Amino acid sequence: MDQELEQLEKLFSELLKIVKKYGYERFVPQIRIIEAILSCLKDSEETSSSKMEYVASKHKQLYSPRGGLSEFFIWDNDFQTRIQLNKPLDTVRDDIWAILKKYRV
Repeated sequence: MDQELEQLEKLFSELLKIVKKYGYERFVPQIRIIEAILSCLKDSEETSSSKMEYVASKHKQLYSPRGGLSEFFIWDNDFQTRIQLNKPLDTVRDDIWAILKKYRV
């Protein structure tokens, strides 16, 4: 589980960079949630299982029905550029989900 927590820290750090760069004004609540997740992963003295429960719980909040990260994508008028810009975002989201799906209730 500790390796998964380390991997999640890297993935959420990358997600934070992407969201701040391409959607900062519109996704401030999600940025705060990601920062809280990173704070837990970096600074918390909680057990690994408590951290994982917290991260899984907060991850759900990132995808609220309206205005959540499910609506976030990077826009560019050129289709190929848009695909290229969104590929890292999709990879990060998929990798986070691959780790957290077994911990979500």
